[in-house]
Amino acid sequence: MASLSVEEENYVRMSLLLTGISPRAARTFFDSEFAPACLDATIKKEYNKLLDLKKKNRINQSQWNLLFPRFPDVPDSKTFDVTLMILLLRNLTPITPPLCGFDHLPSAIETTPAADLARIKHYRNHLAHLDDGKLDTGFFNTAWNDITNAIDRLGGQQMKQECDHLKTKPLDQTNQEIMMDIKHSNNEIRELKESFESLKLSHTEMIKSHQFLQENHAEDDHRKVTKEMEIMKTSQKDTVPWNIRARINDTLKDWKDNDDTMFINTRAAQYVLKCIKENSCVTITASSGVGKTATLRHVALQMVEEGYDVLMVTEPGDILRFYNPNKKTLFVVDDLCGNFSLDQSDIKSWEPVMEDIKKILIKTNKNTCSMSVTSVPR
Repeated sequence: MASLSVEEENYVRMSLLLTGISPRAARTFFDSEFAPACLDATIKKEYNKLLDLKKKNRINQSQWNLLFPRFPDVPDSKTFDVTLMILLLRNLTPITPPLCGFDHLPSAIETTPAADLARIKHYRNHLAHLDDGKLDTGFFNTAWNDITNAIDRLGGQQMKQECDHLKTKPLDQTNQEIMMDIKHSNNEIRELKESFESLKLSHTEMIKSHQFLQENHAEDDHRKVTKEMEIMKTSQKDTVPWNIRARINDTLKDWKDNDDTMFINTRAAQYVLKCIKENSCVTITASSGVGKTATLRHVALQMVEEGYDVLMVTEPGDILRFYNPNKKTLFVVDDLCGNFSLDQSDIKSWEPVMEDIKKILIKTNKNTCSMSVTSVPR
């Protein structure tokens, strides 16, 4: 592999500093504020506040999955990046922000933990927006001192020594490969940006075409185009991710083609259908092996015929994530409290979100409902 220029070496060293050492320094301070042994309990306690941040797009889905992983996993600060740690510190602790906030580079006289976190965040963002993979030596030296002093204050003298060693040690083949990977990633990001701009342009052209049709075509053509636009608009607002939507559609098709062909519409099934139309929440309980799941699937397919969006959920948080006030929705939960007996962990998973689910069911009346299955001892 060809040797790197000085500017490229600066870029590699800065990348290693900001992706390797600085997150560990930030995590050292984070763990002093959020004790790792209590992190899970703290995050669950602040569920409503974090959910509000998610609704405001301050927390994305990937970050949410780290905060609330599927059981039996628990949140671990080792999986948090600097951005997520700063967000939690800003919103869940009384930490005093830098004078210009967390989104700007603090002045040299500010040496508080909050200012040091903002420094690291600033330089990470700066590096992420460089397209050529090079750093001017003057800027590199200034930024390096600023960052490593912050690392010293947040993580201690040993991490500062790591920084000093990283600045001067020879870059081996592995480091150069990292450089190439970073460049490749930047190219992919650039291509994604170009694709996004192309989509925006196509969307603009589509709107112009629609306006042209409105002005120059007959009423039938206008109505047809309007309907197509509404369909596109609705699909863009779907609260269910496309891959999960595809899996749900496949499951419903499998229920209809395989499970429901031999189903006998019993009085019990008719009664369940009547109950779900009259109530926001219905639970089918019986001993194992008597046909609860088959009845649930049959009734769910009938609700599809009546215009309901039937969604299978595996955890209570899915109800909050997939809830759409503009659709008639039926949430289906199989084995609500365990497969063959009551599972305390399954029950506890409902506690943090139960009040929000109740509000949804009350607010939407019969437009949103849920149907679940659980077994009882014989």
